[in-house]
Amino acid sequence: MKALVTGASGFVGRHLAQELRESGWRVLTAARRGPADLAGDLRSVSLRRVSVDVLFHLAAFANPSASVGRAVEAYGDNAAVTARLVREARAGRFVLASTCQVYANSPKRMNERARIGPRTPYSAGKLCGEALALASGRDVVVLRPFNHTGPGQSEAYVCPAIAGQIARAEAGSGPRLVTVGALAPRLDFFDVRDMARAYRLAAEKGNGGEIYNVATGAPVAVEELLRILVSMARVKLGFNARRGDPVLVSGDSSKFRSATGWAPRIPLPKTLSDILEFERKREGSQKRNT
Repeated sequence: MKALVTGASGFVGRHLAQELRESGWRVLTAARRGPADLAGDLRSVSLRRVSVDVLFHLAAFANPSASVGRAVEAYGDNAAVTARLVREARAGRFVLASTCQVYANSPKRMNERARIGPRTPYSAGKLCGEALALASGRDVVVLRPFNHTGPGQSEAYVCPAIAGQIARAEAGSGPRLVTVGALAPRLDFFDVRDMARAYRLAAEKGNGGEIYNVATGAPVAVEELLRILVSMARVKLGFNARRGDPVLVSGDSSKFRSATGWAPRIPLPKTLSDILEFERKREGSQKRNT
């Protein structure tokens, strides 16, 4: 099988390309910057040479809060680019990365029939991209992932943010105090490598025209993430945090599990340990280069 992965230089894209190659796929990459088989802005780069069995579309405007002040850019990247790809690229199947943020807030675990209510231009653009792709008449599978994390993720996200502070405290380049925004939110965390496998299984076993949640259904409080990571620290640490609102963001992925057999394999403590080791290595490398 031959695949093109857009956003291949990003956090999830790198893991997906590795997952596909290890499973015997031939992988082509697309990225806005850096070395790639298809390099450039997907809003304008030529797609004439694209001919693959599956196009995995992960490239996106990925920062929900930043999208509030950059709505036009977020729409262009998350909706217009998606529409262009499914219209112009030659692919047997398109697997699209959407987001659980298309759903409205809910006190319950959300399935694919949950109420829609995007709250940022980011999530509104993702929802529009879904609709445009599904209306194209092409073979499209849409995934709505919940909170996946892992080594290499930006410190804009909670797990690497905590791990990065621990790594700097251990190295003596940061305070022995971990600052966390809020402890009470309960989120559906799982490993990015399990998410990469979900994309592959969607291509191999998903049903065309379907939307699938990808989630564990077992939410974890940020306070528990902090406790696990601090327990792995090599120095004694304090923390500074507020309780925050007990928000719940959790998904029901029974539809996807039934279609593909997917289930998360990597335990959360292993994921957090790998994130911390990645941050330690990055901190060590930065210290050597200064």
